[in-house]
Amino acid sequence: MADAEDVAAGLGKFKGATFSALVPNLKGYERALAAGIRHMEFVIAASETFNRKNLNRSMAESLQLLEQTTRLAQRDGVILRVGFSTCFHCPFEGRISSQAVLNAVRTARAIAPWRIAICDTDGMAFPDQVKETVGRLLNELKLHRKELVLHFHDTYGRGLANTLAGLEMGVREFDSSTAGLGGCPYCPGASGNLATEDLVDFLEGMGYDTGINLEKLLDAAEFARGFSARPYQGHLLRARRGGACGVTPQVSA
Repeated sequence: MADAEDVAAGLGKFKGATFSALVPNLKGYERALAAGIRHMEFVIAASETFNRKNLNRSMAESLQLLEQTTRLAQRDGVILRVGFSTCFHCPFEGRISSQAVLNAVRTARAIAPWRIAICDTDGMAFPDQVKETVGRLLNELKLHRKELVLHFHDTYGRGLANTLAGLEMGVREFDSSTAGLGGCPYCPGASGNLATEDLVDFLEGMGYDTGINLEKLLDAAEFARGFSARPYQGHLLRARRGGACGVTPQVSA
């Protein structure tokens, strides 16, 4: 992230878009603020071991840091979102209980009523887990569905199934990445996020209006593929434009 400021400097030309920066610590907050970013995501893990591996601090220390960051955000007019990674499975601790997520979110919401992102960092969530965790957050913590965002990776091909589970629970905001870019260095073998083009096609096919031009999104996915040495992580670009993914079209006899 050494050149993050250079990236941020070019964002002003995109009118009507809201850009957000991931901030793991106060230095990240200060850099993002200086770069003109006014929406940020403060990241914590729902797993103690992953929090230490990824952020080099305990969950309790991260929550103390959230308190400090909250005070700065309120002073600076910054809108935070709190992102909890490994909410369903941790590569070090295994399956994460909905109770662990509930406890972590409850503590964060006691600090400030920021919106919450529930993240499936290694892509190992199942739809029943999604329904259970989201249901408990809505019913026991009395969160409104608009206060929740779901963030799925598609490592095991369950991203859209988990999206459907979230939709059925009332969630209407989902994270994704063009061409399925992304990943995590502390989750061996984990793929990137659910591909935006797959998500949009899925939602539109189910009757939801995303307001996104799918052909232009496929153009973006084709362009984004050039920035990764990994094979294409999604499905729709391969299905619609196989040549862009190195797939030779089959010609019927």
